[in-house]
Amino acid sequence: MKKIILALAAACMTAVFSHSSFAEGALAVGIPQGDPNKGFRWSIQINNPDSASSAMKDCRAARNPATGKACMLIGTFSDQCVAVAANADGSDPVTGAGWAIAPDSATATKRAIDQCNASRNGTGRPCQLDGEKSMLCDGSAK
Repeated sequence: MKKIILALAAACMTAVFSHSSFAEGALAVGIPQGDPNKGFRWSIQINNPDSASSAMKDCRAARNPATGKACMLIGTFSDQCVAVAANADGSDPVTGAGWAIAPDSATATKRAIDQCNASRNGTGRPCQLDGEKSMLCDGSAK
């Protein structure tokens, strides 16, 4: 599962770094040892000229020190949408997590949920957006 998550993170980073010089948004994710069951924290910052630093600072503020230490910048973006999905509701452990940066909200949401469902390997609840503000759009993206 760690390899899947890291490969998808690398793909997301490659796709969005072409926009990094005009970035207004950023996504940071922390998953200790690539296992969301050991902790999962994310931070989305939009419409912020210092979005990358802000996202990393917020992600590193996780209650679980291992999760905060595992935080990495997934990507920066401009005029795009970002979504984060997980398969827990607060009472169940997270066994799957996913995220995506895409040109529109529907695509970002679908990709994040698909990535999450692939990473959970059939365990736990089905994936859904991970709460309020887990899907945001920057600039002119909708």
